[in-house]
Amino acid sequence: MKTIVSVSTLIIFICSSCQKNSDPSAFIMPAEWEPQEAVWMGWPPDYSLEDTLHITTVKIIRELQESVKVVLWVTSDSLKDAAHDLLQKNEVPLNNVEIALVPGDYVYWSRDSGPAFTINKLGERKAVDFNHTGYFRYIKRHTDVGADSATLQREVNNVRLMMKNDSLMAEIKKEPLLKSWIFVEGGAYEVNGKGSLMVSEPFLFRNVSPKMRDTLTREHYEEEFRRTLGVTNVIWLGEGLAEDGGWGSFFGRNYIAGGTNGHADEFARFANPNTILLAWVDEREKDENPVKEATYERMKRNYEILQKAKDENGNPFNIIKVPMPKHVIYDFVLTPERLKKEGVRNYYQRIGFNEGDTLNHVAATSYLNYFVTNDKVIMQSYINQGTPPETEDTVRKLFSTLFPERELVFIDATNVNANGGGIHCITRQVPARITVTP
Repeated sequence: MKTIVSVSTLIIFICSSCQKNSDPSAFIMPAEWEPQEAVWMGWPPDYSLEDTLHITTVKIIRELQESVKVVLWVTSDSLKDAAHDLLQKNEVPLNNVEIALVPGDYVYWSRDSGPAFTINKLGERKAVDFNHTGYFRYIKRHTDVGADSATLQREVNNVRLMMKNDSLMAEIKKEPLLKSWIFVEGGAYEVNGKGSLMVSEPFLFRNVSPKMRDTLTREHYEEEFRRTLGVTNVIWLGEGLAEDGGWGSFFGRNYIAGGTNGHADEFARFANPNTILLAWVDEREKDENPVKEATYERMKRNYEILQKAKDENGNPFNIIKVPMPKHVIYDFVLTPERLKKEGVRNYYQRIGFNEGDTLNHVAATSYLNYFVTNDKVIMQSYINQGTPPETEDTVRKLFSTLFPERELVFIDATNVNANGGGIHCITRQVPARITVTP
């Protein structure tokens, strides 16, 4: 009798699972390589058109607009005019580019400040509004350097304004909105479009309040990812790249990094539903500097996690190690201008540095911060920054195999890396709705 009951229960479970998976009204976040209706980007928040961030943005838009509509978000009429003028000056066709105004802030990092999108088989689309971890990270940064109460309050107000971007954008575009309690950015998680999601566990749990950290569990996150993104399988990764560490991440005596503090789009990406790309440091490279060594250890741990991971159907993944570019290192000099605020000066003195000292600032470089659109893969080139051509050729051949029907476009976006992100960080795809036939 027990055997009969067990089999019956199993049959009911399988049938209910099939019904759930085939429910045409169920929303899921598509993979990046699936058809796109548009790509959202943001304009750098200043008027200095000679700034290389603007030029890089223009180069990316030039490539994208050939196969997908680009919506370029700006935060003022003046910036709207500046963007229009620079695009025209560089002879970028504007028939497939819309410059849209949003009364927000920090829109340049559109992957993180814009909403995520889910679709269903009824031809519907929904925007998902996650909270931004900057509410904790940016405010902590100001607190660490002893910012005065007025400065701290300004930062709180700015971050709150930034956190409204996704809902404001959705409202302007008349996209239905689903609000979530999770503090996470679009670059921090990666989906395969079939129900699996990768995310750094340390990233999620350190970017919340101490009270939330004490009460939240993996199960809380998994349930919310299921509700918002249609995810049924969460792969919990370890730490991300050391190069992408949070502001003020020190390695060794004088190496410093400043990035997202663990976004998946720097180190672990889906190339198709069953293939995961992992950033990799070879044994012979790990002793170059303390940052390389830290990344080497972290990626070894992530490789072990991924070897044991299963997809949404219980099958193992194909894991491909992708070489990393040569480090791009800038001199970070503690000038009187940088130390003019007493709190900043005290911060560096507490950790053993004084005016005139030079730190090695390592940019958050990675070949995995690429963006896939309808017929292209926009990638980063590091040859001009000292990466051996043979390393980039290896990456090119790999991606040509993974995306045989898409054109590979390499752009030097190191200036974006130096600001803590990459090409994927400044692009956000809007998936095409599924066409419903009667």
